[in-house]
Amino acid sequence: MSQPHTHTEHHQPPTTNVSATVPPLLALTFVLLLLVIGGGLVYVTLTHPAVAVPLTVATAGVALVVTIASALLALVAPRR
Repeated sequence: MSQPHTHTEHHQPPTTNVSATVPPLLALTFVLLLLVIGGGLVYVTLTHPAVAVPLTVATAGVALVVTIASALLALVAPRR
């Protein structure tokens, strides 16, 4: 005969650390966004060669601003 359980077992789902999953998801989203925008710029450049130089200058300017902003954020971010 089977014996009755003396205590009830509660199985709880494993808890996830949300703060640990956010940075990888943000990085993936950022990379996918860059690929889509880059692909669009390549397409426009290939179909309209006259805009290659202005697009290159604009892309370099945006890259410079993003680099400076990232460096400033890294400097002012609290140390862990």
